[in-house]
Amino acid sequence: MQPQAKGTTINFTEGPVIRKLVLFAVPIMLSELLQNLYIAVDSLVVGNFVGQAALAAISVCGPITNLLIGFFNGMSIGNTVMVARAFGSGDQEKTRRAVRYAFTFSIALGVVVSAIGILLASVLLGITGCNQEIYDEAIVYLRIYLAGLMFTVIYNCGTGILRAVGDSRDPLQILAVTSVLNIILDVVFVAAFGWETAGVGIATILSQGISVYLIYRMIRARVGTHAVAFGETWREGREMVLSSVRVGFGAGLQNALISFSNIFVWSYINAFPTAVTAGIGAAMKVDRFVILPCKSLAMTGTTFVSQNLGAGNTERAKKGIWYAMGLSASVTAVLALTVYIFAPTVVGFFNQDPAVIQAGSGMSRFLAPCYSFIVVRESMLGYLRGYGRSNVPMILSLIGMVGIRQIFLAWATARWPGELMVIYFGFPLGWGSTMVILIVYILLIRKAIWKDAELRFARPAA
Repeated sequence: MQPQAKGTTINFTEGPVIRKLVLFAVPIMLSELLQNLYIAVDSLVVGNFVGQAALAAISVCGPITNLLIGFFNGMSIGNTVMVARAFGSGDQEKTRRAVRYAFTFSIALGVVVSAIGILLASVLLGITGCNQEIYDEAIVYLRIYLAGLMFTVIYNCGTGILRAVGDSRDPLQILAVTSVLNIILDVVFVAAFGWETAGVGIATILSQGISVYLIYRMIRARVGTHAVAFGETWREGREMVLSSVRVGFGAGLQNALISFSNIFVWSYINAFPTAVTAGIGAAMKVDRFVILPCKSLAMTGTTFVSQNLGAGNTERAKKGIWYAMGLSASVTAVLALTVYIFAPTVVGFFNQDPAVIQAGSGMSRFLAPCYSFIVVRESMLGYLRGYGRSNVPMILSLIGMVGIRQIFLAWATARWPGELMVIYFGFPLGWGSTMVILIVYILLIRKAIWKDAELRFARPAA
C-alpha cells in the first residue's frame, strides 16, 4: 500500500512513461522557475529602484549563495533516492520512517549551512575580488541572505521528499504563494521603506521561512507521519542517513565546487567596469531560467530510476533517461531561441543602462546555441544518481567545469586581457567538456551498473 496515493501522486513504476514524466516534470519546472524568481526579483527591484551598483552587488553574491545552496541541495538528492526506493517498494511504514529521517536530517543540515555561511561571508566575498564601490551593499545582502539560508535548505529537502513519493504539484502551490509574498515584500521594503539591498534580503528569508512551515504541513498530510524526530533518527535512522550521505555527497560536493569555481570566475569579471559586471550578472540570471527544463527533467529522471529500482523494475529503470533527454532538448531549444531573439529586451528588465544591456545580451546570445551540452550533461547526471552513482560523476564534472574551465580562463585572460569574449567562452567550454567525459564514462560502465542493479533490486518472477 502506497502512503496517501492521491491524485497528485505519480507512481513511475507503472503506466505510460512520457505522460508521467511530463506530468511530474512540469510542476518541478514551474517550482524551479518560481524559486529562481526569489533572486531574480531581488535583482529586478534593486536594479530599477536603487541602481546598477546595487544590482552588481547582488550579482556578485550569486555564486556564493549558489555554492552553499548547491552543496546541500545536492546532499538532499540522497534523501530523495532513499525515500523514492522505500516508496517504490510499497512498504508504507518503511516510507514513513525514511521521510522522518530525511526531514530531520535536513533541519540539521540547514542550521549548519547558515552558521558556516555567516562566519565565512567576508572571506567568500573577498575571493570574488568584489570592488569597494559595491562591497558594503554586497556584504549586507550576503549576511542577511545566509542567515535565512537554513530555510532554503530545509524547504528544498522537503520538496525532494514529496517528489520522491510522486508529488510535484504541492511544492509548486507553496512556491506560488511565497513567491508572490516575496515580490510584495521586496517592493515594500525597497521602494517604500528605502532599505535597499538589506530590504530584498529580509524579504527573501521571511518568504522562505513561511515556505518551510507550509512544506512541513504538506509532508504530514501527504505521507501521514510527523516529520521531525531527532531522537528516533539518531537511534534508528543513522544507517539510512549515512546511505543518503553517500549518495548525496558527490552531487553536493560537485555543486559546491562548481559554484566555488564560479567565485573565481567572478574575480575575472570584476576586473571589468561595474556596468559590465551588472550585465553579466543579469545574463547569468537569464541563464538559470533557460536551463530549468534540463535540471527539472534530470530530477524527474532520478525519481523515475529510484522508484523503479525500489520496485524491482530494473528494465523499466533503463528507459527513463532517453525520454527525459528528448523532452529536455525540445523545451530547451525553444527557450534558447527565444532568448537569442529577445536578449536585449530580457536583459533590459534588470537595468536600462545601454552598457549593461550590451554586455548581458552579448553573453546571452553567445550561450544560446550551447545549451544542448547542458541537456545531455544533466540527463546523464540524473540517471546516474538514480542508480546511486554520484562520486565518480562528481569527479568527472569537476574536471570539466572546474579544472578545464579555470585553466582556460587563467591562460586566456593573461593572453587577451580585457577581452569580454574570453569570459563568455569559458561557460560552454566547461559544459561541453563535462558532457564528453560523462558520455565516455557511461559507455564504459553501463553494463556494470545494470548488472549491479539486477543483483540488488530485481525481484524473481512469480
